[in-house]
Amino acid sequence: MWNCPKCGVKVDERFEVCWSCGTSREGEEDPDFMRAEDTPPAESPLDADVPAGQMPPAGPDESAGSDLVACYWALDLMQAKFLADKLSEQGIPAVPDTHDMHDALGSMNAAPRVWVREEDLPRARGWLEAYDKQYKSEHVIE
Repeated sequence: MWNCPKCGVKVDERFEVCWSCGTSREGEEDPDFMRAEDTPPAESPLDADVPAGQMPPAGPDESAGSDLVACYWALDLMQAKFLADKLSEQGIPAVPDTHDMHDALGSMNAAPRVWVREEDLPRARGWLEAYDKQYKSEHVIE
C-alpha cells in the first residue's frame, strides 16, 4: 500500500495512480482523471448508429397479423445465428434465439431455434433442406 500525496488515501500497490483523485505516487496529477461516480454512463451499443445490414431483420409487421414460427432447431446459438443470417441474405427475414434454453434449463428439447414469419415458412424450409443436403454432401461423416 502507498499513501496518496494529495488526498492521503491508501492505494493498493498495483495501482499507479490514486483511485480517489488520480494523483501518482510522485504527486503528479492527471488532468483527465475522473472518478467512477463522476463518469457519464457509457453509450449503449443499442443506441449507436449501426450500418445497414448489421442489425438482425426487424420482426414482422404486427399490424399485418404476421406471427413468428420456428423453422429450424439448431445445434447451438452459433448455428442458429449463422442460419438466420443466411436466410436473411436470401430475402427471408429470420431471427435466431438469443439464449440456449438447453444450457439454461438442462432440457434436451429446448435447443435454440431459428424463427421466420409464418408466410415465409415454406421458402425457409425449402432453403434449409437444400442447405442441409449440400452440407451433408460436402462433409461426409464416416
